Amino acid sequence: MIKFLRKIRQSLLIRGETSKYLKYAVGEILLVMIGILLALQVNNWNENRKDHDKEVKLLIELRDDLVETKNDLLTDIEKAQQILATTNTLYRAITEDDITGKSPFKLSTRYILESAILFPKLSAYEAIQSEGITIISNDNLRKNITDFYQLHLKRVAAAEAFIQDLDHKVLKPYLNLVSSYDSDCKDCEDLYALYSSNQKSRNNLYLISNADDKLVHILKEKFNVLKTLNQRYVELSQFIDEIIISINNETNSK
Repeated sequence: MIKFLRKIRQSLLIRGETSKYLKYAVGEILLVMIGILLALQVNNWNENRKDHDKEVKLLIELRDDLVETKNDLLTDIEKAQQILATTNTLYRAITEDDITGKSPFKLSTRYILESAILFPKLSAYEAIQSEGITIISNDNLRKNITDFYQLHLKRVAAAEAFIQDLDHKVLKPYLNLVSSYDSDCKDCEDLYALYSSNQKSRNNLYLISNADDKLVHILKEKFNVLKTLNQRYVELSQFIDEIIISINNETNSK
């Protein structure tokens, strides 16, 4: 093609047809420019297609991560509600003077050791961050994803950390000081039997035979923060559902 165009230019120059040569040269320049623009357009289309495919792939991965996060979240909601119920039961036993040396309150050590802790799956969101959050083209979906990971999850984590500190730095030392220790496994000869894998239902117990205002204050504080945390869990679950619906709509429309 280039040789053919060169021969045309040479032929026009040899014949001295300058005006035709200039017109031809301008046409050739325009033809080259059009070719360059078309090549750039094709390249841009290819890049946009790659970005689109990458966005869809990341959104699908994010949706799968959110499903797993919600499954863990539902377990935490159930656990938080159980701890709230136990806290309220202990509080009522104290305020109604039901706790005595002969009738101690039996509190499972799981009450402290098995806190509600959310472990969100973050791999897809971290991949999105490494690509740049603008890889998500839908403005509203991008904002909701950012709010979920940078705001809502951090609020939940802060409440969880507060309760863990209260349990391990305040409540556990208090119970170790004022209560005796027992287990509902009366036939366990040693620790191997006590912690046997086939005895998951057995509990180690704090036996609380008396309580004071300090314990009442601790229980009130824990109940209040845990109730807030449980509400945040519920809201987080609803927020996950909304994001998943938005992701489905977005990926189905592309």
